Amino acid sequence: GVKYQDNDPSKGALITIENLDKMPLPALVSITEADGRVIHLKLPAEIWQRGSTWTFKVHSTRTLKSVVLDPKKQLPDENRANNTWKSS
Repeated sequence: GVKYQDNDPSKGALITIENLDKMPLPALVSITEADGRVIHLKLPAEIWQRGSTWTFKVHSTRTLKSVVLDPKKQLPDENRANNTWKSS
């Protein structure tokens, strides 16, 4: 899920991801802004030590177009259909 800080894209976005499996792996994230700029992040496997969901802030000043987990399909995943969020 994606929410903007104070409902204002210029203040950054809060992205929440969920690990639906039991195997803690790093989270590879590709974030595309409305203007086409892409931000790539690698979150360590340790984020899952606190539970199955993780929220992190992206210091962006633009509306986000999409967020994709494991964009290069490098990690094992039973259901890749739930790896993409797109703005409506």
